[in-house]
Amino acid sequence: MASDDRDRAAAARRRSPRTGAPRPRTEVYVNELTGTMSWRTVRPGGTGRDGRPRARVTAQGAAPLPTHPAAVRSAVSVPVEALTADQLQHHLARVGALRSHVAADVAAGARMPTSVAARLRSGSTPAAAHALTAERSSAARELPRRPTAPRGPSR
Repeated sequence: MASDDRDRAAAARRRSPRTGAPRPRTEVYVNELTGTMSWRTVRPGGTGRDGRPRARVTAQGAAPLPTHPAAVRSAVSVPVEALTADQLQHHLARVGALRSHVAADVAAGARMPTSVAARLRSGSTPAAAHALTAERSSAARELPRRPTAPRGPSR
């Protein structure tokens, strides 16, 4: 069994093209304090006069941290029939904000290099935006059916 693995690995090495030049490297930095992530693609550029390796940045950018998939799942899984009018309004506001954030994530993801977008593994997909839109419309349909809670005297 182990010899089969070695044979497959050796065959894969023979099939892979060797150009001799090192491949570009993508560096991703996450700043949770500001809620942003940045990336840059570094391409090795040989050695300088002093013998130290040189590198040049070929692409860079920044974007807000993507929406966590669990936040989308929890917002979509709320049974709107069981909510009071105030809870339903709060839920609508939360779903609207999440929907806006996911749409921005999808738009930003298209401008990122593929290697960066793959590392994020976010739930910010058009399907998540669609699910939030469907949740928002079902909650909005339910809102007129709810009686509003009586408010206390205003001062």
